[in-house]
Amino acid sequence: MKNRINFYHKSLRKRRDLMPLQGVLVIWTIVAFIVTASWGGFTLQTQHNKTEKDGSQQRLDSLYVELEAIKIKLAEKQNKDRLVTKLKLIEQEIAHKQQIFSYLKVVNELSGTDYSRIMIDLARHHEPSIWLTELIFAGKKITLKGQTSESSQLPIWLSNLKQSPYFAGKEFSVLEFNKKEDGINEFNVSSELVVKGNSL
Repeated sequence: MKNRINFYHKSLRKRRDLMPLQGVLVIWTIVAFIVTASWGGFTLQTQHNKTEKDGSQQRLDSLYVELEAIKIKLAEKQNKDRLVTKLKLIEQEIAHKQQIFSYLKVVNELSGTDYSRIMIDLARHHEPSIWLTELIFAGKKITLKGQTSESSQLPIWLSNLKQSPYFAGKEFSVLEFNKKEDGINEFNVSSELVVKGNSL
């Protein structure tokens, strides 16, 4: 038998909340904090990973550039054909210059002519009215071709020239002397070695 009778209608009964409002708010706050912290950590990790990736890519690009530079240098060192060709050209140029020097030495020894000394003597005894157009060297014989506006100065110039160190002891003989219509005279003079006692 029933000892108690419940006269309360179900709608009048006190309802008990499974979780109070404050508890729900606390839980939602904790969940929001965890979600925000997780999202922030994920964002930071993603940013860090992106920075590391960019840095790694830059280092990789730099290594590629260094590798290409090393390859170019290695190819230049291995390409000896260009250097060998350049070396042969330099050797040919040296050999050519040595032949020229040898030829000039032989010619100078055979002719016994000191060209620099002749030029110095000619420059030292310069006469404005006389100018040379050609010098011909044949052994110890020198032919001077030129022109003069005053023919009277030619013997004086030759006499002064004979006092110079190189032309001392040499005699001049006039091979040609032509007078032109414009008052300019052409001359052709040859100097030959003349022995006078012990002097040359």
